[in-house]
Amino acid sequence: MGVLDGQSQAAPVDTAASHRTGHQKMNRQLLTVCVSACLSTTGCVASPPDSADSGNSQVTTTQNASGSQAQGLLIQGYNYTNMFIDSFTVDGAGGGNVFVSSPTTGGGKSACCYSFNPSAPRPILLKIRWAAAYCMEHKANPYSFGPRFVDERKTLWKEASVPLSEVSTPAMALEVHFYPDGHVEAAVTPGYSPPRLRLPITADEQRPGASYDFPPCSHDQLQQGH
Repeated sequence: MGVLDGQSQAAPVDTAASHRTGHQKMNRQLLTVCVSACLSTTGCVASPPDSADSGNSQVTTTQNASGSQAQGLLIQGYNYTNMFIDSFTVDGAGGGNVFVSSPTTGGGKSACCYSFNPSAPRPILLKIRWAAAYCMEHKANPYSFGPRFVDERKTLWKEASVPLSEVSTPAMALEVHFYPDGHVEAAVTPGYSPPRLRLPITADEQRPGASYDFPPCSHDQLQQGH
């Protein structure tokens, strides 16, 4: 049964396994960048590999001058709000922008990198800053052409101290979940997790019924820095 019409029968291709392999390769490449960033910014030195696990570990650990272990984790955003998030940071490390989530995806891409120390005292608190809302600022046109005044979108930032609610092993990713009521949750996970809320989106990847007509900025909003 191994020959059909004089030709060898091709073995079936496991597309799911192929996708997983590609995703793992991408994560390993990003983790390499994370470790490089750690080495260049925090003075970390690579810890020697365990001979029993050499070549098998998917997470590279680094060691800072005090001797504590640190790992470079990919940052993954999940946006359950009705509005896109232009940008967010975790302890100053950029997490990129996050579109609204779908029933199967969080809305963001993996970004490099958060330096995580598994032996740090608990609770571990993260300083998370994100673009929480937008308003329209009526301002003078800075250019010599066009109307004298223009309406420009202004980003309204919010900041919160967020405890790590979960630390799983192996530690591969730092997930940041933005909820509709404004609160934020964070967790260290072995990899990409499904969204915690399964919310619908339209064909153009927006939340159904959401308005993108931003209101004029109030006086207090105009005083907010960038």
